[in-house]
Amino acid sequence: MMFRGLCKVVAIAFVTNQLLTTIFTYFAQQLASAPPHEAVWLFSCVTCGMVTLWLQADARRAFGLARATGFVKKGGAGMQDVQIAQDCPKRWLVILHIELNPAAIQS
Repeated sequence: MMFRGLCKVVAIAFVTNQLLTTIFTYFAQQLASAPPHEAVWLFSCVTCGMVTLWLQADARRAFGLARATGFVKKGGAGMQDVQIAQDCPKRWLVILHIELNPAAIQS
């Protein structure tokens, strides 16, 4: 389960990174000549790290809010018994947080 959550984070970070790096490179070329490869590489690394941290923090906040407002209920001992309301705002982020942190549901 944790692997599935990690794959989601990596996939989202990769796609977002590629998109933002392409946009950065395009606008840098419009303002001047081609940007140095080091600048593009640095932008890409920082973007990937920031997107990963942002996504995990947003998932943590969404889970905390959903649990506080009663959208997440623990039915039994395992992850299979966790119930997340269908009308939960940011439901996919709550699921992502549970996948990344299976122990979070125990608390």
